[in-house]
Amino acid sequence: MALVMLLANGFEEIEALGTLDLLRRAGVETTTCTLNTTPLTLGAHGVAVEAELCLTELDSARFDGVILPGGLDGSRNLAATQGVLELIREYDAAGKLVCAICAAPALVLTAAGLLPGRPATCYPAPDFTAALGEGYRREKAVVSGNLITAEGPGRFKDFARAIVVKAKGEDAARQTFADALLED
Repeated sequence: MALVMLLANGFEEIEALGTLDLLRRAGVETTTCTLNTTPLTLGAHGVAVEAELCLTELDSARFDGVILPGGLDGSRNLAATQGVLELIREYDAAGKLVCAICAAPALVLTAAGLLPGRPATCYPAPDFTAALGEGYRREKAVVSGNLITAEGPGRFKDFARAIVVKAKGEDAARQTFADALLED
């Protein structure tokens, strides 16, 4: 399974980089892709990341799913990009993974028309939870078919684990997290 992680200026670094690290440890092919015209993307806390692709180079057929890190500005930038919304809709319609954490479920998935109505979680701020409507669940991570959502920065481990389980199975997730000393 090959996944693409979309990075917009203002992305939440721990959600993106922590998830990316755990996915790659598990052997899940994960490619970073920036919305910018150059590879450099600046996170919410000033961490600069050089992405492997720019959105204009993205071949959507190459990937089996998309990962959307949160961060308020990053999520706003993702939601304001028509190409991102089209990609999310295309992947969801095809049953491919659509994974979003923190502000991204409320801002990006709702802008793409995927929510409300499906079980999901997001950062537990009133405006965000209201955007998810009656599908909102106060859980660390929620898996609903091809949709994976998680609460926020401290839940990146739960988010990554849910993605690894979908991509590689429970045994791979258990082994990856044990090797990284993240399993109790």
